[in-house]
Amino acid sequence: MSKLERVDLFDRKSGSFFFLILLFIASLSLGWEYYHYKDFVKFDDPLARAEVIDQEVRLIGDKPKTSMKLRLENGASVRCAMSPYLRDLRGREVLVELQVAKVSFLDYLKGFRTRGLITEVYPPLSLKERWYRHISSAHNDQRMKELYGALFVATPMSMEFQALVGAMGLSPVLSISGYHFGILSLIAYFFLRTPYRWIQNNYFPYRHRNRDLFWIVTGLLFMYLSILEFNPAMVRSFGMIVVGYWLYDRGIKIVSLQTLLIAVGLLLAFFPRLFFSLSFWFSTFGVLSIFIFIRYYEHWKPWQIFLALHLWCYLVLLPISLAIFGTFSWNHLGSIPINLIFNLYYPTVLVLHWTPWADVFDSVLIKMFDTGALQNVVIPMWIGIGSIVLAVSAMRWRGSFWALGLLGLGTLGSAIYQIA
Repeated sequence: MSKLERVDLFDRKSGSFFFLILLFIASLSLGWEYYHYKDFVKFDDPLARAEVIDQEVRLIGDKPKTSMKLRLENGASVRCAMSPYLRDLRGREVLVELQVAKVSFLDYLKGFRTRGLITEVYPPLSLKERWYRHISSAHNDQRMKELYGALFVATPMSMEFQALVGAMGLSPVLSISGYHFGILSLIAYFFLRTPYRWIQNNYFPYRHRNRDLFWIVTGLLFMYLSILEFNPAMVRSFGMIVVGYWLYDRGIKIVSLQTLLIAVGLLLAFFPRLFFSLSFWFSTFGVLSIFIFIRYYEHWKPWQIFLALHLWCYLVLLPISLAIFGTFSWNHLGSIPINLIFNLYYPTVLVLHWTPWADVFDSVLIKMFDTGALQNVVIPMWIGIGSIVLAVSAMRWRGSFWALGLLGLGTLGSAIYQIA
């Protein structure tokens, strides 16, 4: 018996109508944001309640300053330079006086820098920060604290460590994203499947088991997402999971550019700030690279897809990442096998952090980062943009697929030549 073919959700006519609906939703969202913006800039130096997301002492104009990232109650992100002698306020809510006379609506949406003065500190820590402090208490090395904080609760790394991680090609696995959501989903499904099967068989055998389990796991992921304070990359991932399953359950084609555009369009319409999030777009491009490979090689065996997909995603993401960040090292080449090992490492350290042996891998990781070196390379931005154009066209033409792979290999060769 032949397998029923899945279809696209929209044709050209219905797709145009859906696009108009998205524009209408986006206009309402932007109108709501503009209302909050006008209320925010009503005074030149308003008092605003905010949560401290990140805090780090940096040299600003040859003077040490505390660079503090705040998230206001209205959702806006603010970066302020303050006294270098401030105590650690990460995870706390503060009352801050901000200078906003020159802040435009565009600045308000994408996040802005201004001068600020903290006038009051509220004592309770956020749940995210309490988790981070519990995790970091198991480690002595500052880099390990930052690594596991980023891995489990999406706390920002210091600029120096983040640059080193990027140069070693480890940003995709060490910065929490949809990749981790997928692993967590599989873990949750594995542990819930057996008890739910018993409950279903005894109380409601008529229900669809996998569908029920999906929504239970989705509920758990949403709770985790809220604790992470709706990290942009995770919001994209969560939206893709929900939209993807809803389409799959109705016989709609999942691995298609249309499906990706639907998910991204819905997220941007409801949350216009995501448009200015670099991590959101990197995450989206990562999904597109996976779709491209599966489109042409879905007939391969699962283990073949698993191995080849890591190499493919590495090559596809390399041009745009080097064009933007421009850091590379010999350790970067080792990120492919490390990414493969990560599939076992992540659930292992997740369990170990519930035991006294959370730091069992610290010595190995410290040695790995000690050998890491950061070197600058120059990849023109048009190369990065070209990789995006080829990736989109590769969903339709196989020639673009091969050109995209060759562009990734050429970029890798250029980066190696520059540091050799």
